[in-house]
Amino acid sequence: MTSTHSFSRRGLMTGLAATGAAVSLAAFSTASRARSFPAFGKVVDEQPFARLEEIGEGIWGVVSTPLNADGSFNPAAIATLCNGGIIAGEDKVVAIDGSFQPAGAAWLAELALKLTGKAVTDVIVTHFHADHTGGLAGYQQGAAGPNIIATATTNQLIVERYTGARQTPEGASFAQPAIRPVLPTRIMTNETETVTMDLGGRTITLHPLKGHTPSDVAIEISDAPVIFAGDLVWAGLFHNYVDAIPSHLSTSVRQLLADPQNTIVTGHGAIARAADLGNYINLLDLVEEKARASFEAGKTAAEGSADFLVPQSLGTWQLFNPRYYETAFEAWRRELAGETS
Repeated sequence: MTSTHSFSRRGLMTGLAATGAAVSLAAFSTASRARSFPAFGKVVDEQPFARLEEIGEGIWGVVSTPLNADGSFNPAAIATLCNGGIIAGEDKVVAIDGSFQPAGAAWLAELALKLTGKAVTDVIVTHFHADHTGGLAGYQQGAAGPNIIATATTNQLIVERYTGARQTPEGASFAQPAIRPVLPTRIMTNETETVTMDLGGRTITLHPLKGHTPSDVAIEISDAPVIFAGDLVWAGLFHNYVDAIPSHLSTSVRQLLADPQNTIVTGHGAIARAADLGNYINLLDLVEEKARASFEAGKTAAEGSADFLVPQSLGTWQLFNPRYYETAFEAWRRELAGETS
């Protein structure tokens, strides 16, 4: 695949108020998790914070379960908070993303060893946000640890945003004590070209994109119709535009969903077939339409988003944070004002 990023298989938070550490997990039942995000593949492990689904031979996807059945936030979800997964070859085992806390990454690392008989050899970081990088220490094995792969921009943003600072996730209503970030050990310095990794009997391709942040990575598997999209694609949860470059987001999403037969491991929400994620594109388009009209009318992001609603025809898109509509309009305002590129 070339750097044009055609994904067809045939061509292919700002700080928020703390809630306290003590939580009750009893009320967060398996049934409520299933109602929030229906399983796509075979569930091989389930915890109060996430489950692991088998979606292909040697391929598993993490689905974090941040919402209760009533739409309220599940405090147990801080262990992972984001999605991710495992891709196994004959020689290497790759984990996707680092969760929000080390406990989440340690859970995934333990499952990788159990399922494949091998420890995680490499971790691919899809972007810099703390819910994807805060738990990277959970993969470390004593003084040793896997290769941690990220783009140069992602590495820079981890350092700038999180070194010595409080880490905050995708809009959850709590704060996390500062964690010394584990930095990437292998840097993708050319962010316009793909990188291919040989796992032994299987290759994966890392596609540098952008849109959710200034630097995002999607992972394509050579021998299976599966793409790990990171936070470029969400399902059932309204996108967090806090660091977004909206026009690039729209372009990247269309590339990722070009082949309707591909299975998409989203960054947040359920795993889904690309063919079933058309309303996500429609939602991005609706946000653009309304945000552009607001900007042209001279409204602030708060004013423009005040009466924004997702129509029932686009399905249910729950909010991590009630300000996410305003955040989306603000991202478009920045871009339309020439403040981003």
